[in-house]
Amino acid sequence: MTNEFFNTLLLIIALLLAFFIAVLAILAGIRHFLSKDAVPLERIRRYQSWLNRYQLNPETTSFLVIISATFLICIFTVQIAVIPFPFTLLIFWSSWLFQLFSFWKKIRVPQKMKIEVIRIIGLLLITALYFAGYFAINALHLFITQIADLPLIEQAGLRIYFVVYSLLVAIISLFLWQRIYAKMLNQ
Repeated sequence: MTNEFFNTLLLIIALLLAFFIAVLAILAGIRHFLSKDAVPLERIRRYQSWLNRYQLNPETTSFLVIISATFLICIFTVQIAVIPFPFTLLIFWSSWLFQLFSFWKKIRVPQKMKIEVIRIIGLLLITALYFAGYFAINALHLFITQIADLPLIEQAGLRIYFVVYSLLVAIISLFLWQRIYAKMLNQ
């Protein structure tokens, strides 16, 4: 029993590391693309205007990396029947705990009442977004367990469909998260 637990735990840790490294490699590729030609200043200026428009400071960018990696991990760990579903939920809610800790650091400094209320409303909206994500992951888990009895080809097609659909929903929720975080919590 304990051997299976540690094997599952090591599998989860390996998935976490793999997805974090993949996201960091993508970011490094973007950085390399922006500065590879003889005219990197034009690309950097376009990137800087995009950065200012969407208010992507280092804190927001780091949260986006963490959240996107945990979303990818959750989507793919739901596909693996060996990993218990509560582990997937633990991974999913762990990124929310990072935001809660960041929010706690921000509210320790006294601010105007209006800014504090806006930040609390922003945290509540992000929490609502996480609950919607929880129900989506739970529904994905139920769908995956329901199609386990189908033939392998149909099962593969449905799994691919669910993963693609889940990725689209995750991208939309990441965009919503970024707008809420930039407008309400990052003041």
